[in-house]
Amino acid sequence: MTPHVLLLQEGQATGGVSTIAGILGQSLLQAGWLATVLALNKSNWRQRLVAARLCDVILASNNFRSAYVAWALGLLLRKPVVVWVHGPLKEVLAQAGAIAIKRAWLHWLYRRLPQFVFVSKASRDSFLDFMGGPLGPQQRMDVIANTVTLHATASDEGAPRPSLPGQPRLAYIGRLSEEKQPILLLDMLRLLPREFHLTLVGDGPLRDALAQAGADLLAGGRLTLAGPQAHGPNLYEPWDMTVLSSRYEGCPMTLLESFAMDVPCVGLPIAALKEVVGDVAPYLLARDHTAHALADAVQTVMAMPRAQLHADMARVLLRHDVKDFAQRWQTVLLAALQPC
Repeated sequence: MTPHVLLLQEGQATGGVSTIAGILGQSLLQAGWLATVLALNKSNWRQRLVAARLCDVILASNNFRSAYVAWALGLLLRKPVVVWVHGPLKEVLAQAGAIAIKRAWLHWLYRRLPQFVFVSKASRDSFLDFMGGPLGPQQRMDVIANTVTLHATASDEGAPRPSLPGQPRLAYIGRLSEEKQPILLLDMLRLLPREFHLTLVGDGPLRDALAQAGADLLAGGRLTLAGPQAHGPNLYEPWDMTVLSSRYEGCPMTLLESFAMDVPCVGLPIAALKEVVGDVAPYLLARDHTAHALADAVQTVMAMPRAQLHADMARVLLRHDVKDFAQRWQTVLLAALQPC
């Protein structure tokens, strides 16, 4: 029989979770699976029940609302459930100011879900820290790092990018929200030489605050608020470097997509970034979490030989291969189908 997975998503918005869920769905289809994607904000309980009856395994695309619905459907229809954990749970809840009753509910629920997949060891460790120790003996945990399907346009190793002489172009691509700390990038830009330019690509609740805080940079032509842009291979092409300023990440798609377009990415020394690049290209991480350290890292990387950057980014991408990602996910989902 052809296995059939129901992928529950909270919505159909853009972002890293939506991107990687789309890659997984497409990979399963190419491997001969049946895959149904259902957005919770576009469906009612009757539609969810119908979709769940037709599937063999339910995959919640994250560990909050889609996990709640997956657990209820699995319990009602006796279907296996797998929950995909992206961000570091402890830090996410702290940032959101989650109240005690929600934390208690999550503790209760997560002790009853049979199988989890984490995008990084950092996310797994944060989850276990929140849970106060190991899960039960019947609960399974796997770590499957995110992958990327974009391909570099610079095919020649060390080929120079078409930047304007003396005008390095930096980009931040992501949500303009507190946990991403985009305002730190304004402080970083003020510490860089005047020829550096920064473009913020994305939207979010901090957009107006960024426009106000960066009024001098906007007026001076050093900062651009580009708003949301269409996702695709050309998104990273105009930039010499992308910059991450997040307080936390799961397994950052921005970094992987940037590498896949042969654009280096510099970030803060958070656990997830250390896990992805720390042993291959530690110079891509700032020495600490300050704007000064981030500015120093940007200038260090900008001055490095292009061939070394190209080679190190390729080494990182080898560990995030699409075929390996798809195979590991199929192994997990098939295991969920096996009777205990």
